[in-house]
This record gives sequence, structure tokens and C-alpha cells, in this order.
Amino acid sequence: MSRVNLAHLWQALKFERGEILQLDLYLGVAGGGAGLTLGILSPSALLRGVATDAVLLGVIIGAVVAGVAILAAFMDQSFLRKLAAIDRDPIRYLAPFLFTAVLGVLAALSLICLSVMSDQSPRAALAIVGLLASWLSVWAIASLLPCLSMLVQFMGLKTDALDVPDDVG
Repeated sequence: MSRVNLAHLWQALKFERGEILQLDLYLGVAGGGAGLTLGILSPSALLRGVATDAVLLGVIIGAVVAGVAILAAFMDQSFLRKLAAIDRDPIRYLAPFLFTAVLGVLAALSLICLSVMSDQSPRAALAIVGLLASWLSVWAIASLLPCLSMLVQFMGLKTDALDVPDDVG
């Protein structure tokens, strides 16, 4: 992926502090704490969870792609003109989905690292990778909640756009 494309992604992911400090982050932190604890006290239990996390992340990334596809399908030229008329940024409605996808990719990468470890690996390494993988995995899974909230907001946006004539532009 080119640098320009990543710049556009990071631009879309500019969130305010209040948009990040939500329940999904706190659940992720709790998951990270659990991963850290298991990495220290029971590495085999931590490693048994890798396959389950990987499957769940695959489902999450699939759901995110579907959500983005649904939103993008509604964003035809006429609708985008209406959004401009009511001063709404269409990227705002895609951002939670993009953020969840980024979390999912980072979580998957950390799970790959964890999957090549064994219960004989150094406990400190298991604890650190377990913390990272668990934190990102739980955060990605829980971040579906803000995505669902955004779908509801998007439906409200569609309703607001009804008041704008189709020939705006």
C-alpha cells in the first residue's frame, strides 16, 4: 500500500479523545490485563485462546467490510450532494468501521506472534505479547458496538437528507 493511501486512512481516523475513551477501550484494557496475567501464571491457557481469537477477529473484519460496503452503497452522487448541502462529512460515518478494521489487523498480527510461542517461551515475552494480543483483540471485538451505533446515526442522517431536494448541487 502506498504512503498516500495510508495518509488518507490516518486522516479519516482522527478522533477526539472522547471518541477513543469509550467502553470498548476499557474492555480491551481489561482483556489486556487478563492476557498479561495468563502469560505469567498460565501460559498454556493463554495459548489455547489464540485460535478462538483468530476466528473471532476474522468474523469482526468481515462484519466491518460488510458495514463499510453497505454505507458506501448508499453514498451515491445525489446523496453526497445532499450531505454537502447539510454540511456533513461522509467519512465521519465510515471512521468507526475503519478504526475497527485497523484494530483487527493489529490484533491479528499480534496473534500471529503469540501463535508461534509455546508455554516454554520466556514468561516475560509471553506476558508482553499476551497483553498486546489480548488488549487489541478484545478492543477490536468490543469496537463493534460503536460501529453499530454509527449505523443507527447513519439512518438518522438518511432521514435528515430527505428534507434536501434531490436536485441540489
